Amino acid sequence: MLTPTEIILLFFMSLIIIREEGKTGNGFSAQLIINNQEYSITVSDPFTKEDETLLEWYFEGWLVTPMLNTETAKKAADSVNDYGLSLFEQVFKQDFALYSDYRQLKPKINEIAFEIQSKTPEFQALHWEGMKDPDLPRPFAVDCLMTRRLINPININIDIPVSPVINLLAVIARPDEDSDVGYRTISRPLVELIEQGNLRVNLDILRPGTYESLSKHLQEKGRNYYHIIHFDLHGGLMSYKQFQDGVEKSRYFYQRGYGLDDLEPYEGVKAFLFFEGENKGKAVPVEAAELTDLLTGKNIPVCILNACQSGKQIRLDKTEEIDDNKVKVGKGARLQYSNETSLSSRLLQAGMQMVVGMSYSVTVSAAKLMVKELYGQLFNNQPITEAIRLSRLESYNNKERQAYFNEIIDLEDWLLPVVYNNQPVNFNLREMTPEETEKYYTDLEQSYRFPLPIYGFVGRDLEILKIEKSLLKHNVLLLQGMGGTGKTTLLNYLREWWTKTHYVDKIFYFGYDETAWTVEQIIFNIGQQLYDKYQFGTFQAMGDAAKLGKLVIDLRSHNHVLILDNLESVTGQPLAIQNTLDKDEQQKLKYLLKRLKGGKTKIVLGSRSDESWLKDVYTNNNIIYRYPLQGLDKESRTELAEKILDAMIPNPKKREKVKADDNFERLMKLLAGYPLAMEVVLGNLKTQTPEEILNGLQLADVNLDADSENKTESILKCIEYSHSNLSPDAQKLLLCLAPFSSFIYREVIPNYVQELQKLEPFKDYPFEQFEEAISEAIHWGLLSPMLLGDPPQNEEHLLTIQPVFPYFLRTKVNELDIETQDTLQEGFKNHYIEGGNYYMSLLQSKEVNKRQFGIFFSVVWSMKTCLQRCKYV
Repeated sequence: MLTPTEIILLFFMSLIIIREEGKTGNGFSAQLIINNQEYSITVSDPFTKEDETLLEWYFEGWLVTPMLNTETAKKAADSVNDYGLSLFEQVFKQDFALYSDYRQLKPKINEIAFEIQSKTPEFQALHWEGMKDPDLPRPFAVDCLMTRRLINPININIDIPVSPVINLLAVIARPDEDSDVGYRTISRPLVELIEQGNLRVNLDILRPGTYESLSKHLQEKGRNYYHIIHFDLHGGLMSYKQFQDGVEKSRYFYQRGYGLDDLEPYEGVKAFLFFEGENKGKAVPVEAAELTDLLTGKNIPVCILNACQSGKQIRLDKTEEIDDNKVKVGKGARLQYSNETSLSSRLLQAGMQMVVGMSYSVTVSAAKLMVKELYGQLFNNQPITEAIRLSRLESYNNKERQAYFNEIIDLEDWLLPVVYNNQPVNFNLREMTPEETEKYYTDLEQSYRFPLPIYGFVGRDLEILKIEKSLLKHNVLLLQGMGGTGKTTLLNYLREWWTKTHYVDKIFYFGYDETAWTVEQIIFNIGQQLYDKYQFGTFQAMGDAAKLGKLVIDLRSHNHVLILDNLESVTGQPLAIQNTLDKDEQQKLKYLLKRLKGGKTKIVLGSRSDESWLKDVYTNNNIIYRYPLQGLDKESRTELAEKILDAMIPNPKKREKVKADDNFERLMKLLAGYPLAMEVVLGNLKTQTPEEILNGLQLADVNLDADSENKTESILKCIEYSHSNLSPDAQKLLLCLAPFSSFIYREVIPNYVQELQKLEPFKDYPFEQFEEAISEAIHWGLLSPMLLGDPPQNEEHLLTIQPVFPYFLRTKVNELDIETQDTLQEGFKNHYIEGGNYYMSLLQSKEVNKRQFGIFFSVVWSMKTCLQRCKYV
């Protein structure tokens, strides 16, 4: 009896079935069905155990040291082709009549579909996707549909309701946070794809990426809701000994948490997906059978796993070798014949119609490429099987992959996707009704659109992950950062990102750089967005106390986000800042936030200062929920710099020359990944060299004016805004910091003060208030405690300087008389001469913390700069 897959395929193309019949001494007996003719064949694994070990190293080990073993890697890559040719010989050339039937189909190779039907895991362990006709340019799987099927599957009828949209759930887990894969490596391109194509796709991202969250979310949505579930998390094969080793290293726990029993000892290896634990570095391994049980009955037709080894099936006549967190085919204890290691094939037992997994670990760049192509084709009305084939073709044609140390290598990872197809996939989609169409486009038009910066929105995956995780622990978070870090840009981006990925229902944003929002205005504005016109009319008719009470209850009981940005304005000096609030209004705002504390609505406070007057709002159980926003990470700042250079320097050769300049690297370090500073300072590369810009920054002689009065767009207005809020004495004292750049070690400030006090122009300076002035500068985001350690902690003695602040101070110093300017340089020079031995002692100290401080003190460079500027020999 033909399967449903066979019936459908026979109408559209030629189907070749390779069906396992049983085991032989060194392989398998099988039936090959072609042109309605059946042929008996025998197949054995073309690889020895050593060959398989080499292939696994090629996909999973070579990435770590890509500059080494290149000849071995080439041998492994060539073995993929040899494997495919050997498999073809065994399958098609054992019988002349069989080969003759195949030759009749060969001219229409793109109309052939292969289905591998198996009884045992060992048969599925063969790399069928690599099978290749020597007369054809590419393997079959690249040009033909190739799927796998269990001969005796559990057939569960999935009755998907008719729907105008595809509902897709993305399950993302990053247990190691900043040491992990980028949070939005897959989801961001997917969201952009949906937006650019105006596609009828409803994307939900699971938050947090825990097993408990997934279990409860699926229970809430019920049966027949999702069409696709996509797992973007780590996966692998693990022995029980490896699990025990992970427990001993505090990576896992025996008590795995919600909905999971303690893991009983087992033989061999099992397939796992690794969900997030409660804290960074903690992962929760969930075994294939447990995930199958969870998904059974949810009636989700398609599952996509870009988890490593999710489709890997180990040959049970081979053996395993345990090596920390990898399972390698080689010497060791034999696997048990009852073991089923492929997560993909196990998930078919949950009633899914199709599961896509990976036979080995897949690189981030490969996963991103495959997923973008797969969904792009799927949303372009291609059948899902064809969309998968086209994504494999894209991987075959573009084999460059990012490895460790930013090396680019070629990988034959088109082989990795394994497709299990149990039943025909039917999403049961229909056209929208006129009412649905009107609502869809109304919601689309009324939704917030992020105003894309000139160079696009770059990076911030880790920050978004940390912010979301923090808000799930406590519903109030202070996002604090120095001027120019991109706080407002990030918060505005999150308004759009959270809406598109259904993190919350509604988002209410109030920026105090635009308006001095009072509580009465906030209540009115939220009420307008939250209630329909009839409800809002009733709401407005209430007294002030009743309106506040109703709004608080509604916000506490629903999943919204309230963003109060640029809060430093609220407590600013009225003469310097327009949008301040008086003490009475400040207390009203604090009261509203305290009422919302602990509810479902999430609150994000954006500010340069620590907003100490609201500290008890963003503190819960003695834990301060404050995220210090820094510059972009190394990869992201490089990406932004590339975009700026592309725009400023059209000549490719000149661009490469600039990037190879040591002064450009120094300039990048100085800017510290601050987006606004990078955009303004690097913009000068259009007419100046990196060395000229560095010198210009030292002498306050370079154009940093963005021709904007908006402090979020002009770097100088950004600094002026904070500087104007300092007390007059603090402004005067901070001029003494003009010679510094990058960082300040507070422990040596008294020595610097002593050197300045020896000099006539500074004898009447109120240096007893220097520490207070520094604290004011920290409060207003001009200086910031450096983050050290893992997890990063504030180091109060070591201060990061806002990258353009020294330039700003130097412009102020240039307004002083020449004698004072020269004397300041003299004091700074004397300070460094006196402090040189101290810095060197830090570098040579036996105490780890002191050595760590010493690393940050670029003594040679600082003294060189100082001596050059002071004409000192």
